[in-house]
Amino acid sequence: MGFFTDKTFNRIYVHGALQAVGAHGGETFAFVYFLKAGIALPVVLASIAAMFASRLLFRQAVLPMAKRFGLRNVFVFGILLEATTYLILPQVTAFGPGLVAALAFWALSSTFYWTTMHAYVATLGSDSNRGKQVSLMEFVNTSMGIVVPIISGFLLHWFQPIVAFGFIFIAMVCSAIPILGAPHVPIAETAYISPEIRRQARLILFTDGLRSAAYHFTWVLALFITLSENFAVFGSALAFAGLVGAGMGLIMGRAIDLGHGQRAILIGIIAICLAITTKAFGYSMVWTAVLASAFSALAWPLYVTALNARFYNLAKSAPCPLRFSVVAEGGWDIGTASGCLLSAVLIYFGFSFFWPLLFGVVGSVLTYFVLMQTFEEPTP
Repeated sequence: MGFFTDKTFNRIYVHGALQAVGAHGGETFAFVYFLKAGIALPVVLASIAAMFASRLLFRQAVLPMAKRFGLRNVFVFGILLEATTYLILPQVTAFGPGLVAALAFWALSSTFYWTTMHAYVATLGSDSNRGKQVSLMEFVNTSMGIVVPIISGFLLHWFQPIVAFGFIFIAMVCSAIPILGAPHVPIAETAYISPEIRRQARLILFTDGLRSAAYHFTWVLALFITLSENFAVFGSALAFAGLVGAGMGLIMGRAIDLGHGQRAILIGIIAICLAITTKAFGYSMVWTAVLASAFSALAWPLYVTALNARFYNLAKSAPCPLRFSVVAEGGWDIGTASGCLLSAVLIYFGFSFFWPLLFGVVGSVLTYFVLMQTFEEPTP
């Protein structure tokens, strides 16, 4: 089967391209924007941790709404909420009520968006072509990461923040359009998810959350500081990384569909561990930080393609993909919040970025062992 032969799933690709504008031009810049606004680094990291921890409360509303309105409609609702976040972010100019309000709304919107997005993609995707579909989603995402950071960096550098984040708002709203014509997916009133499946779902994303705290959130702050807190330079560095990494996941996706899922996971974990180590040793100088970012862009598609292909297959095989996603995303929130809080504490007490970044290796190794168990344990 070719990449674009599934007309229904093509809507996911179009949405993903527009959503990537938010990921590469909005989310990545939002946390460094807080830093630029004068909020202390440990406070920014602790705020990120608090935001993800609060999503555990908001997520309780996702399932009841999906049962009432259907998964697709709540997914669209999540997209529009996520878009609105970018109109609130420019109001943050210092630590205070504005920051709390922005992070609270972002916690709400991202909870609805990511929980329903993962469940919807898992439901619509094909097990036999999962690697190909996930790898193309990542290729689209990475390709947008070549251009969008330059645009956002330029807009934030030369104009008021509302211009840059307004651009993200428009792209995110447009990303809802292809989903409006996608299939309606009803959610059963009841579905039994066994304790073993719940444990499996929670652990996969908990360990990935530990990795994400170091690999994504701590890293973007470290890179921004190393690049003299210049939005334009920061955006250019991200764009260079995107150019280097485009296309790597397509090879991995093909291997997964040929039955090499376990080998793909091993390769992805090794690649991401090397990337994290490179970041930990290279963050302090401009040229080594830029090279570390570029190497990370090579490793990321290998890792995320292998991880998500397995995760989506497990979700689809569960009695209810949405309930599976609710549990799993809760694990991710705990892992990410814990990792960001650890980074905040270490930096507050005078440690450099080295140890907070290197901690991501621990999360990645744990992810490998958890994923390997899923091939051994039957999933009802």
